[in-house]
Parts: sequence; structure tokens; C-alpha cells
Amino acid sequence: MTFLVLAALGLLMALIYIPLRITLTLTARSRRLKLLQRIRLLKQQLGADLNPSTSPHPPATPAP
Repeated sequence: MTFLVLAALGLLMALIYIPLRITLTLTARSRRLKLLQRIRLLKQQLGADLNPSTSPHPPATPAP
């Protein structure tokens, strides 16, 4: 009888744990992907801002 109770509890834990683990993994991957995309976009924007050929301001001349 004890074995059946422990087996039932183990099965119940697995039925809760497995879907929860899958959900948490997918949401973590989604957040990581969004963060990486945001970093890439910011890098592109920063690179475009540093490119002197596309800058609306004339290049600075050094002081004598």
C-alpha cells in the first residue's frame, strides 16, 4: 500500500513538474531572444550614429 501511495505522489509530482518546466524554459528562451534582438538593434543604431559618412554634423577640426 505504501508503494502505491508513493508511486501516486511521484506521478502527481511529474504531472505538475514537466509542464511547468517546459513553460518556464520557453518563456526564458523568449525573454533571452528578445533581449538579444534589442542588443543587436542598439548596436546597429550606435554603429550608424558613429559612421561619419552619414552624420549630419561636419567633422570636428582639432584645435591648434
